[in-house]
Amino acid sequence: MGGWAACIRAAGTSAAVALAAAGGAGPAAAQTAFGFWLDNDLFAGTDRYYTNGVQVYYISDALPTLGVMDWLADRLVHPGEPAARRYGFALGQAMYAPQDLTRRELITDDRPYAGWLYGRLSLLSTTPRAVDRIDLDVGIVGPASLAEPTQKLVHRVVPDATRPMGWHNQLRNEPGVILSYEHVWRDPAPVSIGPLSLDIAPHAAGSLGNVLTFAGTGFTMRLGQNMPAPLGSLVTRPTAAIPFHEGAHPAPYSWYVYAATEVRAVARNIFLDGNTFVSSHSVDRNTLVGSLQIGVSARWGEVGISYAHSFITPEFRGQDGVTSYGSLRLSMLF
Repeated sequence: MGGWAACIRAAGTSAAVALAAAGGAGPAAAQTAFGFWLDNDLFAGTDRYYTNGVQVYYISDALPTLGVMDWLADRLVHPGEPAARRYGFALGQAMYAPQDLTRRELITDDRPYAGWLYGRLSLLSTTPRAVDRIDLDVGIVGPASLAEPTQKLVHRVVPDATRPMGWHNQLRNEPGVILSYEHVWRDPAPVSIGPLSLDIAPHAAGSLGNVLTFAGTGFTMRLGQNMPAPLGSLVTRPTAAIPFHEGAHPAPYSWYVYAATEVRAVARNIFLDGNTFVSSHSVDRNTLVGSLQIGVSARWGEVGISYAHSFITPEFRGQDGVTSYGSLRLSMLF
């Protein structure tokens, strides 16, 4: 269940503030965005594996260069091609746990207890037919991530919640760095189906770092009204890489349903492989992992809300079924 209770209260407060600010707002034209994202397996009726993730993020409007990030974009993303540039900043925490929280001893054939506390600097570069994103995550794995006290506190105050007993077996403290890249192909002319629009946005992604190293590909399919152009794939990954806000649209409202899928080849996942430099609990990681996310997103004026449900194929040998969790996001354009 992770930190769902406290996070939902925070989400409710954010929603009230956002709705009050939006008031009778007209069409959203701004691109700057603030958002809050909550992942939790409570929505799936479980309390295991990827059990909780939270993130607060900010995405700027188009801004002047920002040193090394823009230098990378000029050479890796759209060399010599005019592009809109935006920057993002985020703070987040992710929490992982085995299936049986009641056991004190090390469960050798189940995934380790682990937490990940991180900050993120992002660059978003867009042209009419493509979106490119570079993320630099810096954080800490282990007790310093504060995952243990967060989960224990929430499970103490939530009625009938299982008290997690095995956090003394968690991964050790280790600084983490991840450099990630994603390219999304977007169609500037979605297919019209009566009053609705349909688009499909393929993507390729990868990351390099001691926390997560992978390469993957997939696509996002959306159906709705007044859909803004996609600004990223709508897939969450092992480090809770939350997609950017959906951007502005001249209409006063927009909505869509979507399905997003990705297949990943994973070379390293610290939450399964264990610590890099010291001995720790680990399990036999599966190299190929597939994920599917189904969701709905809506915006009125400057305020947006979305809910999605994710399914991830077994990530390690002996895993009991798929990982399943829900995601709730609140965002505001200003």
